[in-house]
Amino acid sequence: MITMDHAWIGTVDHRISTAIVYFVLLILLGNSRPRKQFALRTACSLAFMCLTSWLIRSYTDVILQGSPLRGIGYSLQLLALFTLFLLSYNACYRATSSEIVYNGMLALTIYKIAWNLFKTGSSILQVWKMNAPWSLYSITGSLVSYLVYFLVCILCVSIYQYIVRELPYHTPPRLMIILAFVFVTCQSILEFCGQVFTSSAPALFLYYFCALLYTIINFAALIMIALLEHVQLENRSMHDFINNKMHYYEMSHDGIVSLQTKCHDLKHQIAAIRSQAGKESFEKHLSELEDSINEYSTVIDCGNDTINVVLTEKNILCMSCQVKFSYMIDGTLFAFLSDKEIYSLFGNALDNALEAASKVADPNNRMISLKSNRRGNMVVLQIENTFEGTLSMANGHLQSTKAESGHGFGVRSIERIAADHNGSMSVRSEGGIFKLSIILCP
Repeated sequence: MITMDHAWIGTVDHRISTAIVYFVLLILLGNSRPRKQFALRTACSLAFMCLTSWLIRSYTDVILQGSPLRGIGYSLQLLALFTLFLLSYNACYRATSSEIVYNGMLALTIYKIAWNLFKTGSSILQVWKMNAPWSLYSITGSLVSYLVYFLVCILCVSIYQYIVRELPYHTPPRLMIILAFVFVTCQSILEFCGQVFTSSAPALFLYYFCALLYTIINFAALIMIALLEHVQLENRSMHDFINNKMHYYEMSHDGIVSLQTKCHDLKHQIAAIRSQAGKESFEKHLSELEDSINEYSTVIDCGNDTINVVLTEKNILCMSCQVKFSYMIDGTLFAFLSDKEIYSLFGNALDNALEAASKVADPNNRMISLKSNRRGNMVVLQIENTFEGTLSMANGHLQSTKAESGHGFGVRSIERIAADHNGSMSVRSEGGIFKLSIILCP
């Protein structure tokens, strides 16, 4: 006799349980940058996951006959829910492509750990000729299974967050997609095998036990990927820092030489004033002396002390290279950036611009323009400079070359800072003007 509990569990609960666990992982693995109307977006995600899971599982259970076909059906359900998780994560959170795909693999792995652990416990009791209470078609059995799933998910996410401090945001999306394809393909094959080669209780236990070990290894591999990415990022940051320092000293040397030259000229001007001819043209010499002093006494104040230091230094370097430097910036917009990020962002961008503009043959055409503004919840920084030559692009990235525009140095550092603040960086050139746009979301 089929009870109401049996009908409910068999026709509804078993067909949407995977979707519910995926939804819980969507919340647990979410970042701190939810999109607007987050509650509505998550509710729609849950509805789509449950509907998709129910339709595929219903078709598999009712229409498909035989273990091979049902194995294909269950693999298709796994693939569909993985895809829906990626779409739901993108709909609910502001995230990079690499973050979305990585969290998708993480959710798939944690779900299968919970599932395989639960099934391993059930199958070992079957080997001992015992029926697990939670395997019965009842509300109690269903609640016990969900309790196990949720506890395992919370435990795995907690372990992961304790070990990993930063997700591998900066891994190239193409590499992450290839890795996800391998993960999902292997898991789909494993799902298929679980339906075809587990006719006996011992075989079922052996399958779930091996599948559990496999998913635990996958979990460890994902943690290692994140840790290695973090180490590589630190190494790249240190490399960029060293390069920036070297470049800084080179540029500062030019400024010091220019300042020494200006001081030498001032001595001659003072000597000229003291002479008889100088006394006759005193006002002229006095104006020249005042202009020389004003040229190097300009201190920029944009509302951010760190940006003031960077812009004042670059302003002196621009004068020494005969580059016109104009700026219209509200430094308070960048208060959410650390000092290190400001030095790297503004320093690299202006160093690139100065290197390119100073190579323009005609000094009258050497120009750098810096502007910032707020657009909604975004902060936009735009830097323009003149240049001569051509730009070299590869895979969407500007390549550094000394023979051409001089751009490319530190660009990847700027890209990383933009990505860390859920923004983007774009470059383009038009009519001998190079334009760098950086969008940041505080």
